[in-house]
Amino acid sequence: MMTMKKILYIAAMIAFAACSGTVDPDDEIPQEQIPEEFTEPFTLSADKTEVEASGKDVVTFSLKDAYGREMLDDKNILQGVNITSEEGIRVTRMEKTICFIANGTYHFSAKYKGRVCENTVEIVSRNRASYEKYHKNVGIYKATATWCGPCAVMTRALEGLNEEAKAHSVELCWHGQDELAVTPGGWDYDYGSFVVSYFGGQGFPTVVMDLKEKTIENTSGALENVIWNLRAEYPATCGLKLTTEYDADAKVINASAELTSSTGGSYDMGMVLLLNNQIVQGGTNEGGRYSHIVRASTGNFFMYSSESLTKVEKDGKMTFSQQIPVGNYKLSDLSVVAFALVPDAEGARMDNIVEVKAGESVDYQLND
Repeated sequence: MMTMKKILYIAAMIAFAACSGTVDPDDEIPQEQIPEEFTEPFTLSADKTEVEASGKDVVTFSLKDAYGREMLDDKNILQGVNITSEEGIRVTRMEKTICFIANGTYHFSAKYKGRVCENTVEIVSRNRASYEKYHKNVGIYKATATWCGPCAVMTRALEGLNEEAKAHSVELCWHGQDELAVTPGGWDYDYGSFVVSYFGGQGFPTVVMDLKEKTIENTSGALENVIWNLRAEYPATCGLKLTTEYDADAKVINASAELTSSTGGSYDMGMVLLLNNQIVQGGTNEGGRYSHIVRASTGNFFMYSSESLTKVEKDGKMTFSQQIPVGNYKLSDLSVVAFALVPDAEGARMDNIVEVKAGESVDYQLND
């Protein structure tokens, strides 16, 4: 039988835990008094707080409950834990480790069954320029249509990307079989249908990233993982700057792109004209809103041209210019994209891509 002294001891310990939020591991609490379920408050920690932004320097998180019990070693518990940063970086589901491929300061917290840990952990990643000189963007090709319900789901997933993924990607929507589709002269089908067919898609939507990774995943988290993996596995070997000037008399955009290679290699360059801020009555997107709509493109948007593939030395440059007819589109609704392709074992891969509003310019963006 439990003595009154023992009962008062346990009561005091429980009261102390309620006030302080944690239980001192040196205090002897009878096992039968410790609840089976992990107990708040939860405390997040990491095995390091400064890392190299190399994509290989691993941070491992730990999450402990009020009794000091490690939670992330239990796969069933790990399945219900979300570790995210205020900056929008997520630890992959069912994982407790993360690497970084961009400089920055990130503030992580954890949530378990809707309950948030009591602290945040600051991780600083450094020296990305040692592994990748120029800021890299991933080219996101989306074959889509205004009548396509699943395409609207994919649109929401892309709009929901975290800020880092958005800052490292450029979206191009290749419409097919709808009022926004473009059928280049001599082609038997439109841009969107071509993308589906060429990349082996099953229909709309088909999403291809950097001409390499095809996915039907329609959640922001899944798309972020693909973008991160491409950035980690294929750092940019070149930087791009793009200048656009509008000639109102001729109704054309004079666009000029320059490439500088940080490693040396062979490149082909091209451009795309995008139309934004369009409303389509009956379109499946929310409010019938559509942007990033491809209106014109150089013919090498899916494969480099062997005739124009150019060898560039380390720190060497390559230029590409294009005169783009605007027609009756509002200049404020247009943007211009320049991209650089490199040979890949499976064909072509997009090394880098940039976008600017029509009439504006962007200089090289370095990883500081």
